[in-house]
Amino acid sequence: MPTNTLDLRGISSHTTYPNGGLEDCSVNERNVIHTSCGDLVPHFSRPDARSKDLKSVSFYESGAIRSISLDKQTDIGTPIGLFPAELVTFYEDGVLDSVFPLNGQIGFNWSEEDEKKLAEPYSFGFSFGTVTAKIIGIRFYHSGEVKSLIFWPDEAISLDTPVGVFPARTGIRLHKSGELESFEPAAPITLHTPIGVMACYDVNALTIDADENSVRFDTEGNLTHVTTAGDVIIAGRAIGRRQIASRTRLALSEDIPVKLSIHITFDGDQVTVDNGLESPTFSLSENHFLVLADIDSEGLTSCDTGCDTCDVDCA
Repeated sequence: MPTNTLDLRGISSHTTYPNGGLEDCSVNERNVIHTSCGDLVPHFSRPDARSKDLKSVSFYESGAIRSISLDKQTDIGTPIGLFPAELVTFYEDGVLDSVFPLNGQIGFNWSEEDEKKLAEPYSFGFSFGTVTAKIIGIRFYHSGEVKSLIFWPDEAISLDTPVGVFPARTGIRLHKSGELESFEPAAPITLHTPIGVMACYDVNALTIDADENSVRFDTEGNLTHVTTAGDVIIAGRAIGRRQIASRTRLALSEDIPVKLSIHITFDGDQVTVDNGLESPTFSLSENHFLVLADIDSEGLTSCDTGCDTCDVDCA
């Protein structure tokens, strides 16, 4: 549903793409935009502490609407029913992509804590159980199924997974068919994997995106990916002995080294080990694997390694 500057009244500021097309804009007059989830009013009211730098509407380069920041929280039509939103995003053909109940701009006059005080918990029923959490947003597949839930950074829930019940943070992702596709452990957990038992945790997990979580499953519940830190030793007749170690960086607030994540992917007989510098693939049947996990629990509780769930006992 292409929109241009002629369709919107009261444009007070805007940016453009290199081809001259409108990229985003702010408006100071009331407009009504017809969308696949109803008639929406983009933000036009006088800015306050929460909305100081809000852009009202953003666009794809084609001119189609990418996102709308609403003037006030509005119940909109979604594939799972009416849901409150202050920000909505769309696929390029106009189908609803994501919904964000809150959209305050975090800055000097408005903190993350201020914003979270406005957040309400929501419950979602899935085939693997009910998830109740304060969420930043929901993403949908183009065909309408829930794709992912994004949790608030310090939100942790108990999650029933194909490999047990574990505390989860950041968010979850679902397969289109409804099974759990991935989750982010809120503390180091021990899992039985195709290459043995190991401690799993991602010290670098993004807290604003639930689409690339560290523990992943196929639709049958088989483990396809885990994240750890430390050293992975591979030994086999053809390769001899190979060691892949975590990279390190300094902690955020202390002058101490912190081990970064190693991503291990399972695909049939293939095992890929990725430490960010190299990502070789090995045969599961032709090699032996030993994972020497080294996850700095002390660093986790101080949040220096990127842990955003300091209310969870990671020790």
